[in-house]
Amino acid sequence: MTLVPYTKPHASAAQRVAHLRSKGLEITRPGVAARKIEMVGYERLRIYFLSRCQLNAPGRPFIPGTTYKQILRLYQCDMQLRDVCFSAVGQFELLLRNAISEALSHAHGSHPYFDVSAFRDPEANLDALKTFANIYGQSKDQRAKHYRQTYSPPVLPPIWTMKEFLTFGAASRIFQCLNGTIKTAIAGQFGMPSVQVFTNWMECLVDLRNVCAHHDRLFNRSFQKQPGRLRRASLPTAPNNKLKAILECFDHLLDQRGVSVNVTAKVGKIIGRYPEIQPAEVGY
Repeated sequence: MTLVPYTKPHASAAQRVAHLRSKGLEITRPGVAARKIEMVGYERLRIYFLSRCQLNAPGRPFIPGTTYKQILRLYQCDMQLRDVCFSAVGQFELLLRNAISEALSHAHGSHPYFDVSAFRDPEANLDALKTFANIYGQSKDQRAKHYRQTYSPPVLPPIWTMKEFLTFGAASRIFQCLNGTIKTAIAGQFGMPSVQVFTNWMECLVDLRNVCAHHDRLFNRSFQKQPGRLRRASLPTAPNNKLKAILECFDHLLDQRGVSVNVTAKVGKIIGRYPEIQPAEVGY
């Protein structure tokens, strides 16, 4: 494929508004619309504009009747979806970190990092040890500082302290390095008979968390990481590539731990307040 040079010039917010109007977007207050673009950024709003364009038509005009206010309400709805999902997934992250810590310390003591039997194989042990060492070395947490100034050896703090420094992504990577017995025990705490499905769901939640943290869109997203089917619970029921499917799996995991969040229902209520959203775009 032949690449072409990028030649698009800078466009002011007012020029952006004029361009949108030329594509058929109804904007009754162009000055207000321009100020919103200046505040939020055209590229951030662009994905919401595109969601209401006729993408297969020449010039990709807006669907007739689409208004700037409707686009802003899509954006506002998406912000609420991210807030609810980010908060909910944070609860699973804490439960997962604690489950890893408890399982490791119960079977391998306070410092399992150097016990190869705790891990899938020597290479996985090394990968996990690198992750632990990097996170601890970079931590500015007071508990990390206290351990460095008070104890040695071992050079790393006990696992029940170390868990507090783990990110969600790091906890997921550590889990996948563990031996099968420990992974089965952790998955079982969340009511998951299959480590493979539990791992898959966990990866989907990490992906969801990252989407929320980076302020990306949720409402019409087609997720690349999709939850596998847990036949025993007939989950997920929604299309696998949509937000609702991930939320159904998330609710199941927390319900099994006795922590009822009902984020699937909460997101459904938010969508119900925004008729601009087509429920199917979110899997509802």
